[in-house]
Amino acid sequence: MRRMAVVAVTSVVLVLFAACGSDNDKAKRAEAPSVYFGWLLGTKEPTGIAIAADERSSDGKRTVRVYVCDGLGPPAGQAVWFKGSADARLTNDGGRTETLVSAGKRERLDIDQFDERLIKGTFTDPAGRRAQYVAYPARDGAGIYEVTLDEELRYSGVSTDGSKVVAQADRDGLVTGKLTPAEGGEIPFAIRTLALAPPAELSVRGLSTSYRKDAKNSLVPGEYVAVIAPSGTHWLGRAGNVRLGSPGAEVIGLDKKEVTSLSRSAIQLRDVNRLAP
Repeated sequence: MRRMAVVAVTSVVLVLFAACGSDNDKAKRAEAPSVYFGWLLGTKEPTGIAIAADERSSDGKRTVRVYVCDGLGPPAGQAVWFKGSADARLTNDGGRTETLVSAGKRERLDIDQFDERLIKGTFTDPAGRRAQYVAYPARDGAGIYEVTLDEELRYSGVSTDGSKVVAQADRDGLVTGKLTPAEGGEIPFAIRTLALAPPAELSVRGLSTSYRKDAKNSLVPGEYVAVIAPSGTHWLGRAGNVRLGSPGAEVIGLDKKEVTSLSRSAIQLRDVNRLAP
């Protein structure tokens, strides 16, 4: 009788343990970051990478959308879209590299590690040049944004995780606005359109004067896909059908570093709180 009781108790414990394990697995999948942000390493121009990842399926795979952009126009600029799936079990435990091919079929993205802490690997451009990248769970509104610029030079956009951005540009390229991250709060920012900055000021701040060639393709009303860095310190985007591998010539190239050349009074004239939500 006692033996039967022990067996019965053991069975209940095993069932409960299995149920808890199942719940823990679900919780882990639910807690996995939905957006990662980082940079390509060692590139001539700062190049952002943002990764939107769907919830992990029961087989360990996650569908990912990846956008790599440097805020420069064609022919040298990068605005590359990837979509595919990656199996975290293979990259982390199996030592295997997952490979995605870009929408334009000319670039490759290798994923060597993909977990809750980071995504890392290698980006290969059409010329075969390779650059490593590391992307960490996004914070402060960073991610992939659909951005609209209207005729009044007002920016508005929403990211893949529901974060929002609104901003106002002037003809000199000063852009002030605020980010509203999906997790809450508001982050004001002031940044500058790189293509409209004087070459000497770009050089002093360690920025390439090649941005200047896109002056005519900046502040052009339209729809853009942009990588936005935490707190809105950088916007790197292109117009056109980015998702099908056909980005346009119009660009968004904004960098907070260049704002230091502007007077504080010019920035203070802007009331960020008056921007439409």
